[in-house]
Amino acid sequence: MQSEQFTHNIRKKRVMSTDGKIIGQIKNISFDAKTGLLLKLVVRPDAAFDTTGFRMENDAIVIPFDAVKDITDFIVVDRYMLH
Repeated sequence: MQSEQFTHNIRKKRVMSTDGKIIGQIKNISFDAKTGLLLKLVVRPDAAFDTTGFRMENDAIVIPFDAVKDITDFIVVDRYMLH
């Protein structure tokens, strides 16, 4: 699957940590145009999610794509790779 199609498919998904906490919704996705490798997810945090200690870009949480563990109804990320 090409990166553009993949990013379109996950663009509106919500992000959840492996411990079941809703982090937020995908705001943007960064990938290497030459290789097609996904680099990071930029997530608009849920109002109830505490962003303390997380890497932020403006008003969004930056999550390395390596932290993604599963993509189903949610994008599940390893909470230990988020800080």
